[in-house]
Amino acid sequence: MPSANNNQQESAKKTGGQNWLSSYAVLAAAAVLLTNAAAYALLKTDPLDSPNRCWAYWSAKDWQESQKSAHKPDAVFFGSSLMVAVVNDGDSSFLQKPLDAVKNHRSTYFESYAGQLLGKPLKTHSFAIGGQMASDACALFRSLPARQDTRPVLIWGVAPRDLLDSSFSDPASTETVRYLDKVAYPADALPESKRIWKQVERQIERGLFLYGKRADFQRAERGISEALISRVTGTKFDTIRTPQPLLKIAMAEQPEENAPNQWVVTPYSQKAAIHALWNDNSKEYAMRYRPFKPKVFNNQSQYMDKFLQQAHQMGFNAIIVNMPLLKQNTDLLPQGVYDKYLNQVRELARKNGAAFVDCNRAGLFTRADFCDPVHLHGLGAQKFLRIVAREMKNVSETSSLAGKNSQF
Repeated sequence: MPSANNNQQESAKKTGGQNWLSSYAVLAAAAVLLTNAAAYALLKTDPLDSPNRCWAYWSAKDWQESQKSAHKPDAVFFGSSLMVAVVNDGDSSFLQKPLDAVKNHRSTYFESYAGQLLGKPLKTHSFAIGGQMASDACALFRSLPARQDTRPVLIWGVAPRDLLDSSFSDPASTETVRYLDKVAYPADALPESKRIWKQVERQIERGLFLYGKRADFQRAERGISEALISRVTGTKFDTIRTPQPLLKIAMAEQPEENAPNQWVVTPYSQKAAIHALWNDNSKEYAMRYRPFKPKVFNNQSQYMDKFLQQAHQMGFNAIIVNMPLLKQNTDLLPQGVYDKYLNQVRELARKNGAAFVDCNRAGLFTRADFCDPVHLHGLGAQKFLRIVAREMKNVSETSSLAGKNSQF
């Protein structure tokens, strides 16, 4: 039989072990808290920096630079790839040179044409991003232009997919919103969109500064790694080009990454267009248009309403442009859905004091203006921008007559 003395010794060993474990836990917790406090006091980072250079990153960095200029943007574009094509292909054809779509975030053609109409120099910025939904545009406006003292005219080109993409699920999961959550930290770009698990993670990020700033450590790690590899091998990372098929696979599986000169557009040539293959993207849009999901449509309509309502309250002039599409594309929508979309957009513009321009009216654009059923080529883009510039002139004159504070 074990003696009472042996039992006391075993109990003392267990108690001693537990005390050591408790001490280590307390020390570890203290070290984390002290490191967290030191990082909070000393770590100063640029909120726009990111380890993953998505489309929104490049646009936001250029926006940051534009705010240092004495002449800040007078007009800001929002929209999906339809507007990206308008800005970049329009400028490439106007300037007669290739343009890097990743780095070009202004419309020189619009500045020239609208500047002549208004009789003064103009400056533009583009927040148009491929795949942009209404919720993405709302997040961009809240996180970036809305914070500035100036009041540029907001030009938002919208199309049915931007409000009713059936493949779309969570507004908080897009590359744009995830990036803007970092920009807006510790706030949220779209606080109303956060699901329970995301709300819990956000609370941890706010409580533990080091965890909330993990993207900045990843960015620093990336910078150090690239600098070291460049020094040892001579590799220049800004010259690496990923083959398009591989890039599409990577973008589907990994965080979005766009390098300079990865997406280059060239001037439109009628001669070249004769021999160019027509890009029929009907299969993609058939997938996005069907089935019609009222929940997605209503949710995105609410974000459009929030965008326009906030813009109106803050004194921004807004122009909503219904993008031109070929009938080949709109015929893919379930019966009655296009009219539902158009009536909703028109009503939201009217409700929030925004101008509305329907560029999808019959006879305004023809197949000759497009490079596929939804995207305008360079000359078609310029035609579109002339219509928008004339509407901007009307908005400027109306604001002046009403005595409204305007940049013009």
